[in-house]
Amino acid sequence: MKRALSLTSIVLCFGLLLFSCGKDDGGDTSGQDDPKISSFSPTSGPVGTEIFIMGQNFGSTAAANTVKIGNTAATIATASTTELFIIVPEGATTGKISVTANGKTDTGGTFTVTDDKPGVLVLNKNQLELFTLDSETLSLVSGNDENATISWSSDDENVAVVDDNGKVTGIMEGSATITATVGDNDVDAVVHVKASIFAIGYETIEDVKVAKIWKNGIPTNLTDGTRLGVATSVFVYSTDVYVSGIESNQNDLPSAKVWKNGEPLYTLSDANNYGVAHSIYVYDGDVYVAGSETNENEIATAIIWKDGVTYATLTGGTEGSLASGIFVNEVGIYTAGHEESQEHVNGTAKLWKNTAKEDLTEETYHSRAHAVYANGSNSYVAGYEENESGIQIAKVWKNGEVTNLTDGSKDAEANSIFVVGEDIYVAGGYFDDMETSNQAIVWKNDAPTTLGTAGSAASSVYLYGGDVYVGGYQSDGDVTNATVWKNQVSMNLTLSDGAGDSAVLSIFIR
Repeated sequence: MKRALSLTSIVLCFGLLLFSCGKDDGGDTSGQDDPKISSFSPTSGPVGTEIFIMGQNFGSTAAANTVKIGNTAATIATASTTELFIIVPEGATTGKISVTANGKTDTGGTFTVTDDKPGVLVLNKNQLELFTLDSETLSLVSGNDENATISWSSDDENVAVVDDNGKVTGIMEGSATITATVGDNDVDAVVHVKASIFAIGYETIEDVKVAKIWKNGIPTNLTDGTRLGVATSVFVYSTDVYVSGIESNQNDLPSAKVWKNGEPLYTLSDANNYGVAHSIYVYDGDVYVAGSETNENEIATAIIWKDGVTYATLTGGTEGSLASGIFVNEVGIYTAGHEESQEHVNGTAKLWKNTAKEDLTEETYHSRAHAVYANGSNSYVAGYEENESGIQIAKVWKNGEVTNLTDGSKDAEANSIFVVGEDIYVAGGYFDDMETSNQAIVWKNDAPTTLGTAGSAASSVYLYGGDVYVGGYQSDGDVTNATVWKNQVSMNLTLSDGAGDSAVLSIFIR
């Protein structure tokens, strides 16, 4: 019996694209601290238009700058040393934009002041910056009749969509042009979408685990803290965020749960049974969940749920089993888990392709499969197997062929797997004592890289844009703190207040 619990065991137990303006000869630019205009947008518009100016060495406050269009001083809405937002004032005429700060002036390109008349459409903003699944509403501020119909469109709905009211929502990283059309006239705004980091897990608040989701470090509680709650897996599909996990029910038994956009979607298990939802995957709009539920004989049975109802029971119910990871593609449904036997009451590692079972070990020693990734018909499974000394060895099985990630000198496990091309990334690590000896590791193929310091654990790995993201926890000696690392460096997202234990159990980047 291990004296300390691994991270997995805790759960089982319970750039702006700007319209550049040509730079004209301007003020004195010889000094390093002189203001410099690099670009501004838009380049034309009527009185009241907001202009975004980029550069360097501006005054840090509005009062520390003077901005002119020709000879007319503009209203400065906000200011920083690199960005200025100004508003075209009454009386302004076409002229060059200049910025004066620190007693020095730099002059940029020409801004054309247009007539504010019907037929000239003007948006409240010409540039938007959003994270994925965030929204902001555009509106026409001039040029349209109150009774006119405004048609909105996006030139790339994979990046951003816009509804009939001008509400723009980021879908995935990139840039798109949003167009408002009235009759024969139209006007554009460019939206730049940045990827979001979705992390889920739990935070202990007043001695109760609360299921949580963090988006770019901003938390949302999925459970109210009156009963145990843990979020185990996250998947983002279209504009929706799906989370699996557990929440104690009125009988004080864990129930397998699914949340959608922070709200309860499905309770998967019977209130009289012990239910666990470990992994979630959304494919072609269908929601697949892997976990287990006790039967009438109080034996845990590995289950796949689809859209809230039982899709497949993976074992016969005579021996205990659990489905820990799921991946769905055009070939089929891949599920990783374990099944108990008379020889090994704690189970041996299994992979199910659809519902056909494959043994990953010879069942000589205790083992488990925690996660699965599939590329076509190629399957990759992460888990562990004990050796003859009872020490857990972190392992990866590719199409059933095993690779040892650790040498068996101390307990280790592999918790999560992600495959890019020929490269296999695995999150896991060594564990012995939660505060001092646990060590988070990410392997690329079979080469390990240490994350954090002693007292850390890695539960989830995700590759995005060439960057390696890992979720887990880092102990400060008193409590464990939910942590996300990017390329081996903590992102310092401040996912908890540090009053109670917290951990990230799954991450998704989009």
